[in-house]
Amino acid sequence: MNITSIGGRLRDGVLASPDRLIVLCLLAITLVRTGAVVISPLGLGVDEAQYWLWSQDPDFGYFTKPPLIAWIIALSHGLFGHHEAAVRLPASWIHLLTALTLWRASAWLYGAHAGRLTALIWISLPAIGLGSFVMSTDTPLLFCVSLALLALAGTATNRLAPHYALMLAGAALGIGMLAKYAALYALFGLMLIWASGRHGDTQLIAGKYLLLALASCLVLASPNLLWNVSHDFTTMRHLGDNANIAKQSHDLMGSLQFIASQAAVAGPLIFGLMLWIIPASRTDKTAAWLAWMALPALLLISFQAYLSDANANWAMTAYPALSIWLGGWLGATGAPAYRRWLATLGIGVNLAVCLLLMAITITGSLGTFSPASDPLRRVRGWDKLAQDLIPEISTHKASRIIVDRRATAALLHWHFYDHDIAILLHDRDGIPSNHFEANHSWAHRPGASVLGLSDTPDAPHIPHIKWQGQPTKSTVRTSHNADRIYFIFRGIE
Repeated sequence: MNITSIGGRLRDGVLASPDRLIVLCLLAITLVRTGAVVISPLGLGVDEAQYWLWSQDPDFGYFTKPPLIAWIIALSHGLFGHHEAAVRLPASWIHLLTALTLWRASAWLYGAHAGRLTALIWISLPAIGLGSFVMSTDTPLLFCVSLALLALAGTATNRLAPHYALMLAGAALGIGMLAKYAALYALFGLMLIWASGRHGDTQLIAGKYLLLALASCLVLASPNLLWNVSHDFTTMRHLGDNANIAKQSHDLMGSLQFIASQAAVAGPLIFGLMLWIIPASRTDKTAAWLAWMALPALLLISFQAYLSDANANWAMTAYPALSIWLGGWLGATGAPAYRRWLATLGIGVNLAVCLLLMAITITGSLGTFSPASDPLRRVRGWDKLAQDLIPEISTHKASRIIVDRRATAALLHWHFYDHDIAILLHDRDGIPSNHFEANHSWAHRPGASVLGLSDTPDAPHIPHIKWQGQPTKSTVRTSHNADRIYFIFRGIE
């Protein structure tokens, strides 16, 4: 396959004019997003700082997530240095690769014009706009799911041999498992495609090839699976805790709110059009197997939202398949003119949302849209706390800082990257519930000079530490009506 044929049509070895235009659009969007990340005044989020900390100690698994995101950040941090942008830069480029992969899959299945529309649909999704400015585990996962869909598209159109295609699909999902266990939804989709075709005239996935996909997935995911076995299934147990099934609410409103939140993930018009895959799958065999790859995630997370709660991004693995189908439906040869207008309107609305997200990233503010409880407050002001701690460290000759919560531990690790100071979290009940309690927990060391942080003027209740004098106060304005206040205590163990 010639790499220059990414959109499907070649003219004298060069991309045809419409394809060149789309490639330029995708590159322009990605470059502008990269620039926004570089100049953004916003600090890292808690999870981003934690992923970065993992990247400083490469392993095959961590307390709450598989290792792929840490490996990616380690590479970027090594190349670009200790800057917030170095953590976030890979995100927009991985999404570009995902758009190109979905373009090729859609072009194989539905034609060149459908491929171009699919790429534009993907790059303009609001969730992808946001995900280009925040490094999350969804980003590499979605690329891996898209590679699996490309392999399926190859065998569906007889461009790839079935055994080769399913081996590639399984391998892609195995790597996806190293990003996030939500890759299991796509693996479940493969099984549903096989089961649904067992008694039909045509079968996209034969049983022996499904086994090949499962085997290749297992091989690629095995480093993390073996890490979990040797670490008492730490990550998997955390996944169960995060689902919070033990505290069931059985609230139908939870499911409805989750479905409504998908309008923000994909854009209201685009999401509504995507749902048309359900009736389309009754007559369109391609829509049918794409639906099996997409709908299980949406349905299972909707049920999770009914039982307990669910975040809007938990069903993101549905959107690569939905984007391929929608691009095919909107861009089908001979499609009625109204579909062209729907495509223009849906993509246009989403690009407007993405421009707003870019403006927020560049300015570091929601502007007139800032709510009373500004969500950006969580990524502001941590550098000020670090600056206030430096003279206290020097005066008290402290070698350890004991913090009160995971967020503080994560962000101070980032800001004290090049300082010889230990950032520790006091595990009050002795049962680790996060990475810092498990790996950076305070343990008594007689005679050590320490600093303690608390958001109240009362000294932290930590045994074997004698606090000295009155605390100093660190205050930073994090939103127009809120401050982050920490009291810094000096003590001797």
